[in-house]
Amino acid sequence: MDVDALVAGVAQQPDVAGVVLLGSAADTARADEWSDVDLWLVVDEGAQERYRENLSWLPGHEDIAVVARETEHGRAVVFADGSYVELAVASPADLTVFRATQARVVLDRGGVAEAVAAITVAPPGPGREPARRALAMLCGRLLVGVGRARRGELVSAGRFVRELAVGEVLVALRLLRPPADEAVLDPLDPTRRVERAYPAHAAALAAACREDVEPCARRLLDLAERWFAAEPEWPAAGVAAVRRRLGWDDPAAR
Repeated sequence: MDVDALVAGVAQQPDVAGVVLLGSAADTARADEWSDVDLWLVVDEGAQERYRENLSWLPGHEDIAVVARETEHGRAVVFADGSYVELAVASPADLTVFRATQARVVLDRGGVAEAVAAITVAPPGPGREPARRALAMLCGRLLVGVGRARRGELVSAGRFVRELAVGEVLVALRLLRPPADEAVLDPLDPTRRVERAYPAHAAALAAACREDVEPCARRLLDLAERWFAAEPEWPAAGVAAVRRRLGWDDPAAR
C-alpha cells in the first residue's frame, strides 16, 4: 500500500485526527514481501463507523476483494493481488483500550502521538513470578491437550499443545533467558520472531510441533525440563503429576 497516498488522502478530511502505522509498517527495515500493513485511522468521535463501513479512503480501494469485520474497531482487508491490510478506525478516546508494540505516527493533528505513547507496551523484563505461572500453566495445557487427543478431539488437542503449551514455554524462555536484543521479540505475541532471538530453541520447538499431538506434548515437556529444571520456578511436582496421569513415567511407554 502507498502510505504517502493514504496520508495525503485522509489529510483532506476535516474529521481525521491522525494515522498510525504498526508492526513492520512502522519499522520498514524488517518488512518483506510477506508483510501485511497494520494501521489505525484516528477520527473524531462519531465518525468511526462511517470510515469503517466505507473504505474508499484506502488507496486502491477499487481492488478490494473481501473485507471482514475482525473486531468492533477493526477490519481485515484482502486486495485482488493478495496484499493484506489490518486496520482499525478509532477516536482518541477509543485508543485508550488499544495496545501497540511498535507504532509510528505519520499524521497527527493534535494529541495522537501522546495517546499512542501512553498505550505502547514495553518488552517485559526478567520476571520470576510470571515465569512460574507460565510453567505451571504448561502442565495444565498438556494435560488438557493430551486428554482431548486421546478422546479423539485432535483439532482442539492440537491447539492446546502446539499453540497454548508452546506459548507458555516461550513466555518462560523470554523471562528466564532474556535475549540479547529484546526489540526483536513482540511483547504481545511470544511466538513472533523467536527464530531470530532463540534459533536453537525455535528449531527444537518447530520439530516437536511437526509430530502428532501426544508425541509433540511429550517432547515439549522434555524440552522445558531440559531448559528450566534447574530454575526455582520449575514445577517439579506438577510435571511429575502430568507424567503419572498420562503414563509417561513408565519407561516402557517412552
